[in-house]
Amino acid sequence: MHIVKKTSQEVLYPLDSRGLLKVTGNESSVFLQGLITNDMQHFEEGAKSMYTMFLNNKGRVLYDTLIHKWGEENSYMIECDKQVVNLLQKHLMMYKLRRKVTIEDVHKQFKVWALITNSDGTVDKIIDGINDINLYKDPRLPELGCRVLSIATLSGHKIAEILSKDINAESKDDNYRYLRYTLGVTEGADDLPPGVTFPLEVNCDYLHGVSFHKGCYIGQEVTARVHHTGIVRKRIMPIKFDKPVVDEIERDSLIKATNNPKLSLGKLKGALNDYGLGLLRIKECLDAKSLSIGNYTAQVVKPNWWPTEAPKEVSKIDKELDM
Repeated sequence: MHIVKKTSQEVLYPLDSRGLLKVTGNESSVFLQGLITNDMQHFEEGAKSMYTMFLNNKGRVLYDTLIHKWGEENSYMIECDKQVVNLLQKHLMMYKLRRKVTIEDVHKQFKVWALITNSDGTVDKIIDGINDINLYKDPRLPELGCRVLSIATLSGHKIAEILSKDINAESKDDNYRYLRYTLGVTEGADDLPPGVTFPLEVNCDYLHGVSFHKGCYIGQEVTARVHHTGIVRKRIMPIKFDKPVVDEIERDSLIKATNNPKLSLGKLKGALNDYGLGLLRIKECLDAKSLSIGNYTAQVVKPNWWPTEAPKEVSKIDKELDM
Protein backbone atom coordinates (compact mmCIF):
# COMPACT_ATOMS: atom_id res chain seq x y z
CA MET A 1 0.00 0.00 0.00
CA HIS A 2 1.26 3.48 -0.88
CA ILE A 3 1.22 5.93 2.01
CA VAL A 4 0.61 9.36 0.56
CA LYS A 5 1.36 12.34 2.78
CA LYS A 6 -0.69 15.48 2.50
CA THR A 7 1.46 18.53 3.08
CA SER A 8 1.33 22.26 2.51
CA GLN A 9 5.12 22.51 2.56
CA GLU A 10 7.03 23.44 -0.58
CA VAL A 11 8.25 20.15 -2.00
CA LEU A 12 10.61 19.05 -4.78
CA TYR A 13 9.74 15.73 -6.42
CA PRO A 14 12.09 13.74 -8.70
CA LEU A 15 10.28 12.86 -11.92
CA ASP A 16 12.40 9.87 -12.88
CA SER A 17 9.74 8.76 -15.36
CA ARG A 18 10.28 11.86 -17.52
CA GLY A 19 12.75 12.19 -20.38
CA LEU A 20 13.99 15.07 -22.53
CA LEU A 21 14.65 15.70 -26.20
CA LYS A 22 16.54 18.82 -27.21
CA VAL A 23 15.47 20.35 -30.53
CA THR A 24 17.69 23.06 -31.98
CA GLY A 25 18.23 24.80 -35.30
CA ASN A 26 17.03 27.78 -37.29
CA GLU A 27 13.91 25.94 -38.41
CA SER A 28 13.09 24.25 -35.11
CA SER A 29 10.05 26.42 -34.33
CA VAL A 30 8.51 26.04 -37.80
CA PHE A 31 9.26 22.32 -37.70
CA LEU A 32 7.49 21.75 -34.38
CA GLN A 33 4.59 24.01 -35.37
CA GLY A 34 3.43 21.46 -37.95
CA LEU A 35 3.49 18.56 -35.49
CA ILE A 36 1.87 19.81 -32.25
CA THR A 37 -1.58 20.80 -31.07
CA ASN A 38 -0.41 24.10 -29.54
CA ASP A 39 1.04 27.22 -31.16
CA MET A 40 4.78 27.90 -31.13
CA GLN A 41 3.91 31.59 -31.52
CA HIS A 42 3.35 31.64 -27.74
CA PHE A 43 7.12 31.53 -27.31
CA GLU A 44 7.47 34.61 -29.51
CA GLU A 45 4.96 36.31 -27.20
CA GLY A 46 7.05 35.57 -24.12
CA ALA A 47 5.95 32.11 -22.94
CA LYS A 48 8.70 30.00 -21.39
CA SER A 49 6.86 26.68 -21.31
CA MET A 50 3.93 25.15 -23.18
CA TYR A 51 1.71 22.08 -22.83
CA THR A 52 1.06 20.27 -26.10
CA MET A 53 0.47 16.92 -27.72
CA PHE A 54 1.72 15.06 -30.75
CA LEU A 55 -1.09 13.26 -32.61
CA ASN A 56 -1.30 10.57 -35.24
CA ASN A 57 -3.06 11.23 -38.53
CA LYS A 58 -6.34 9.95 -37.04
CA GLY A 59 -6.25 12.66 -34.40
CA ARG A 60 -5.39 10.44 -31.44
CA VAL A 61 -2.75 11.30 -28.86
CA LEU A 62 0.65 9.73 -29.39
CA TYR A 63 2.69 11.70 -26.84
CA ASP A 64 1.72 14.31 -24.25
CA THR A 65 4.54 16.77 -23.65
CA LEU A 66 5.72 19.99 -22.11
CA ILE A 67 7.94 22.11 -24.35
CA HIS A 68 10.36 24.42 -22.54
CA LYS A 69 12.22 27.30 -24.17
CA TRP A 70 15.92 26.59 -23.74
CA GLY A 71 18.71 29.11 -23.24
CA GLU A 72 19.95 29.65 -26.76
CA GLU A 73 17.82 30.99 -29.60
CA ASN A 74 15.77 28.43 -31.60
CA SER A 75 16.32 25.81 -28.91
CA TYR A 76 13.68 23.83 -27.04
CA MET A 77 13.49 20.99 -24.53
CA ILE A 78 10.64 18.57 -25.15
CA GLU A 79 9.69 16.82 -21.92
CA CYS A 80 7.85 13.51 -22.30
CA ASP A 81 7.49 10.11 -20.69
CA LYS A 82 10.87 8.38 -20.63
CA GLN A 83 9.21 5.22 -21.98
CA VAL A 84 8.48 6.97 -25.28
CA VAL A 85 11.57 9.17 -25.73
CA ASN A 86 12.92 6.95 -28.51
CA LEU A 87 9.51 6.72 -30.18
CA LEU A 88 9.06 10.49 -30.10
CA GLN A 89 12.56 11.01 -31.47
CA LYS A 90 11.79 8.63 -34.36
CA HIS A 91 8.49 10.44 -34.92
CA LEU A 92 10.32 13.76 -35.19
CA MET A 93 13.05 12.33 -37.43
CA MET A 94 10.40 10.95 -39.79
CA TYR A 95 9.10 14.46 -40.47
CA LYS A 96 12.43 16.29 -40.31
CA LEU A 97 13.23 15.76 -43.99
CA ARG A 98 15.75 18.45 -45.07
CA ARG A 99 14.97 20.92 -42.32
CA LYS A 100 17.93 22.43 -40.46
CA VAL A 101 17.01 20.85 -37.14
CA THR A 102 18.94 18.75 -34.62
CA ILE A 103 17.02 16.32 -32.40
CA GLU A 104 19.03 15.01 -29.45
CA ASP A 105 18.13 12.68 -26.59
CA VAL A 106 19.51 14.46 -23.49
CA HIS A 107 17.76 12.62 -20.65
CA LYS A 108 21.12 11.36 -19.36
CA GLN A 109 22.52 14.89 -19.13
CA PHE A 110 19.49 16.52 -17.53
CA LYS A 111 16.87 15.57 -14.98
CA VAL A 112 13.27 16.71 -14.50
CA TRP A 113 11.71 17.68 -11.16
CA ALA A 114 8.36 19.06 -10.02
CA LEU A 115 8.45 21.87 -7.47
CA ILE A 116 5.12 22.34 -5.70
CA THR A 117 4.94 25.65 -3.88
CA ASN A 118 2.41 27.45 -1.73
CA SER A 119 2.18 30.46 -4.00
CA ASP A 120 3.35 31.91 -7.30
CA GLY A 121 5.47 34.31 -5.27
CA THR A 122 7.94 31.62 -4.33
CA VAL A 123 8.40 30.63 -7.96
CA ASP A 124 8.79 34.23 -9.08
CA LYS A 125 11.44 34.78 -6.43
CA ILE A 126 13.67 31.92 -7.55
CA ILE A 127 12.84 31.46 -11.23
CA ASP A 128 15.62 33.59 -12.76
CA GLY A 129 19.31 33.07 -13.26
CA ILE A 130 20.54 30.00 -11.40
CA ASN A 131 23.42 28.10 -12.97
CA ASP A 132 22.69 24.47 -13.92
CA ILE A 133 19.01 24.85 -12.89
CA ASN A 134 16.13 26.07 -15.06
CA LEU A 135 12.64 26.69 -13.69
CA TYR A 136 9.39 26.94 -15.64
CA LYS A 137 5.92 27.61 -14.31
CA ASP A 138 3.73 24.64 -15.18
CA PRO A 139 1.56 25.93 -18.06
CA ARG A 140 -1.35 23.65 -17.19
CA LEU A 141 -2.49 24.58 -13.66
CA PRO A 142 -1.06 26.81 -10.90
CA GLU A 143 -1.52 23.91 -8.46
CA LEU A 144 1.15 21.97 -10.38
CA GLY A 145 3.81 24.50 -9.39
CA CYS A 146 6.75 24.52 -11.75
CA ARG A 147 9.12 22.23 -13.56
CA VAL A 148 12.80 22.19 -12.69
CA LEU A 149 15.34 21.07 -15.28
CA SER A 150 18.77 20.47 -13.75
CA ILE A 151 22.01 18.88 -14.77
CA ALA A 152 21.77 15.18 -13.93
CA THR A 153 24.52 15.25 -11.31
CA LEU A 154 22.62 17.54 -8.93
CA SER A 155 20.74 15.80 -6.12
CA GLY A 156 17.31 16.86 -4.95
CA HIS A 157 18.70 18.04 -1.63
CA LYS A 158 21.31 20.17 -3.40
CA ILE A 159 18.69 21.74 -5.67
CA ALA A 160 16.46 22.47 -2.69
CA GLU A 161 19.40 24.01 -0.87
CA ILE A 162 20.15 26.26 -3.84
CA LEU A 163 16.54 27.33 -4.45
CA SER A 164 15.15 27.93 -0.97
CA LYS A 165 15.65 26.78 2.59
CA ASP A 166 11.89 26.15 2.82
CA ILE A 167 11.85 23.41 0.16
CA ASN A 168 11.79 19.76 1.18
CA ALA A 169 13.29 17.28 -1.33
CA GLU A 170 11.41 13.98 -1.67
CA SER A 171 13.03 10.77 -2.88
CA LYS A 172 9.97 9.54 -4.83
CA ASP A 173 7.15 11.11 -6.81
CA ASP A 174 4.15 9.28 -5.28
CA ASN A 175 2.82 12.45 -3.67
CA TYR A 176 3.14 14.34 -6.95
CA ARG A 177 1.20 11.62 -8.76
CA TYR A 178 -1.42 11.71 -6.02
CA LEU A 179 -1.73 15.48 -6.51
CA ARG A 180 -2.26 14.98 -10.25
CA TYR A 181 -4.96 12.40 -9.58
CA THR A 182 -6.84 14.68 -7.18
CA LEU A 183 -6.72 17.42 -9.83
CA GLY A 184 -7.66 15.11 -12.70
CA VAL A 185 -4.49 15.63 -14.78
CA THR A 186 -3.00 12.85 -16.88
CA GLU A 187 0.72 12.57 -17.60
CA GLY A 188 2.75 10.01 -19.50
CA ALA A 189 2.25 6.77 -21.37
CA ASP A 190 0.73 4.85 -18.45
CA ASP A 191 -2.14 7.32 -18.24
CA LEU A 192 -2.25 7.88 -22.00
CA PRO A 193 -1.14 4.84 -24.03
CA PRO A 194 -0.13 6.05 -27.51
CA GLY A 195 -2.86 6.10 -30.14
CA VAL A 196 -5.87 5.53 -27.87
CA THR A 197 -7.48 8.81 -26.79
CA PHE A 198 -8.36 12.09 -28.44
CA PRO A 199 -6.74 15.28 -27.08
CA LEU A 200 -10.00 16.86 -25.92
CA GLU A 201 -10.91 13.68 -24.03
CA VAL A 202 -7.84 14.23 -21.85
CA ASN A 203 -8.70 17.92 -21.30
CA CYS A 204 -5.95 19.27 -23.55
CA ASP A 205 -8.25 22.20 -24.39
CA TYR A 206 -9.00 22.97 -20.72
CA LEU A 207 -5.27 22.78 -19.86
CA HIS A 208 -4.16 25.30 -22.50
CA GLY A 209 -2.62 22.60 -24.69
CA VAL A 210 -4.38 23.12 -28.03
CA SER A 211 -4.77 26.08 -30.36
CA PHE A 212 -7.84 26.32 -32.58
CA HIS A 213 -6.47 29.32 -34.48
CA LYS A 214 -3.12 28.10 -35.82
CA GLY A 215 -2.43 26.49 -39.17
CA CYS A 216 -2.45 22.82 -40.04
CA TYR A 217 -0.77 20.12 -37.99
CA ILE A 218 -0.93 16.34 -37.96
CA GLY A 219 -4.30 15.23 -36.56
CA GLN A 220 -5.80 18.72 -36.71
CA GLU A 221 -8.87 17.89 -38.79
CA VAL A 222 -10.53 15.61 -36.25
CA THR A 223 -9.63 17.89 -33.32
CA ALA A 224 -11.06 20.94 -35.09
CA ARG A 225 -14.26 19.13 -36.12
CA VAL A 226 -14.95 18.00 -32.56
CA HIS A 227 -14.34 21.50 -31.24
CA HIS A 228 -16.37 23.40 -33.83
CA THR A 229 -19.27 21.04 -34.58
CA GLY A 230 -19.70 18.84 -31.54
CA ILE A 231 -19.00 18.17 -27.89
CA VAL A 232 -16.80 15.72 -26.06
CA ARG A 233 -18.84 12.95 -24.50
CA LYS A 234 -15.97 11.45 -22.47
CA ARG A 235 -13.23 13.15 -20.50
CA ILE A 236 -10.57 12.30 -17.97
CA MET A 237 -11.95 12.98 -14.48
CA PRO A 238 -10.78 12.36 -10.90
CA ILE A 239 -12.32 9.47 -8.98
CA LYS A 240 -12.57 9.52 -5.19
CA PHE A 241 -12.62 6.01 -3.70
CA ASP A 242 -14.63 5.36 -0.55
CA LYS A 243 -11.54 3.76 1.00
CA PRO A 244 -7.83 3.54 0.12
CA VAL A 245 -6.99 1.10 -2.68
CA VAL A 246 -4.81 -1.62 -1.18
CA ASP A 247 -5.26 -4.23 -3.94
CA GLU A 248 -3.96 -3.36 -7.38
CA ILE A 249 -6.72 -2.54 -9.85
CA GLU A 250 -5.82 -3.32 -13.44
CA ARG A 251 -5.58 -0.34 -15.76
CA ASP A 252 -8.54 0.02 -18.11
CA SER A 253 -10.77 -1.83 -15.66
CA LEU A 254 -14.40 -1.03 -16.42
CA ILE A 255 -16.10 1.60 -14.31
CA LYS A 256 -19.80 0.93 -13.79
CA ALA A 257 -22.76 2.50 -12.05
CA THR A 258 -23.23 0.72 -8.70
CA ASN A 259 -27.00 0.61 -9.15
CA ASN A 260 -26.70 -0.62 -12.74
CA PRO A 261 -23.68 -2.95 -13.12
CA LYS A 262 -24.56 -3.67 -16.75
CA LEU A 263 -23.91 -0.04 -17.67
CA SER A 264 -20.26 0.75 -18.44
CA LEU A 265 -19.39 4.39 -17.78
CA GLY A 266 -15.69 4.36 -18.63
CA LYS A 267 -12.26 2.94 -17.87
CA LEU A 268 -9.78 3.38 -15.02
CA LYS A 269 -6.45 4.97 -15.97
CA GLY A 270 -4.71 4.80 -12.61
CA ALA A 271 -5.27 4.65 -8.85
CA LEU A 272 -3.22 5.68 -5.82
CA ASN A 273 -4.42 5.65 -2.23
CA ASP A 274 -7.99 7.03 -2.30
CA TYR A 275 -7.89 8.75 -5.71
CA GLY A 276 -7.76 7.65 -9.32
CA LEU A 277 -8.23 8.84 -12.90
CA GLY A 278 -10.90 7.58 -15.24
CA LEU A 279 -11.88 8.23 -18.85
CA LEU A 280 -15.57 8.65 -18.15
CA ARG A 281 -18.86 9.47 -19.80
CA ILE A 282 -19.36 12.85 -18.20
CA LYS A 283 -23.13 13.18 -17.88
CA GLU A 284 -23.78 9.56 -16.90
CA CYS A 285 -21.05 9.58 -14.24
CA LEU A 286 -22.16 12.87 -12.74
CA ASP A 287 -25.72 11.51 -12.62
CA ALA A 288 -24.62 8.25 -10.96
CA LYS A 289 -24.60 8.42 -7.17
CA SER A 290 -21.93 5.73 -6.88
CA LEU A 291 -19.42 4.01 -9.15
CA SER A 292 -18.17 0.44 -8.99
CA ILE A 293 -14.55 -0.37 -9.91
CA GLY A 294 -13.45 -3.94 -9.16
CA ASN A 295 -14.12 -4.51 -5.47
CA TYR A 296 -14.25 -0.78 -4.72
CA THR A 297 -16.89 1.91 -4.79
CA ALA A 298 -16.18 5.52 -5.67
CA GLN A 299 -17.61 8.85 -6.75
CA VAL A 300 -16.62 10.97 -9.71
CA VAL A 301 -15.30 14.48 -8.97
CA LYS A 302 -15.85 17.37 -11.38
CA PRO A 303 -12.58 19.39 -11.33
CA ASN A 304 -13.02 22.95 -10.12
CA TRP A 305 -10.72 24.19 -12.89
CA TRP A 306 -13.10 23.03 -15.63
CA PRO A 307 -14.86 25.91 -17.39
CA THR A 308 -18.60 26.25 -16.83
CA GLU A 309 -20.44 25.02 -19.88
CA ALA A 310 -24.09 24.80 -20.81
CA PRO A 311 -25.29 21.22 -21.42
CA LYS A 312 -25.45 20.24 -25.07
CA GLU A 313 -26.93 17.41 -27.02
CA VAL A 314 -24.50 14.74 -28.22
CA SER A 315 -23.69 15.54 -31.81
CA LYS A 316 -23.31 13.22 -34.74
CA ILE A 317 -19.53 13.56 -34.70
CA ASP A 318 -19.36 12.33 -31.09
CA LYS A 319 -21.28 9.25 -32.08
CA GLU A 320 -18.91 8.67 -34.99
CA LEU A 321 -15.79 9.09 -32.83
CA ASP A 322 -17.22 6.83 -30.13
CA MET A 323 -17.68 3.92 -32.52
